[in-house]
Amino acid sequence: MNSSIDFSLFAGQIVNSVEFDNLSSHLKFSYGALHIECFWRVRTREYILYGKYDAEALPRLRQDLMGCTVTAVLHREFPSDLTVELRDDLYLEVICSSTLSDNWQLTRPDGFYLVASPSGRYTFWEPELKIDIAEDT
Repeated sequence: MNSSIDFSLFAGQIVNSVEFDNLSSHLKFSYGALHIECFWRVRTREYILYGKYDAEALPRLRQDLMGCTVTAVLHREFPSDLTVELRDDLYLEVICSSTLSDNWQLTRPDGFYLVASPSGRYTFWEPELKIDIAEDT
């Protein structure tokens, strides 16, 4: 079942950076970031193009995602999988695969923090609303 978390502020953001090492991948958006420590794959509507363990997957991830615009983010509640929809029928799917450590974290500087915990559960912190109330004088 899809979660009811509001991801609308991610739509329209640009992928500004794709960094990786042997264990994790890190995408920086215009206003946020996605840190991945689990399995991921890139696909179209019809085909899986490549996944984390395929030869040349990491350089392809950078080449395919850099400069792309995020059109939508979808989150499944259990297991806590994430799909980042990008331009031209391109999808990054982040699939929970660890029972020992966090799988991925999606963040924004305003305090939005969504983490896929071990065993496929998730924890979500919403940004605090800051409302200025003018006093009548």
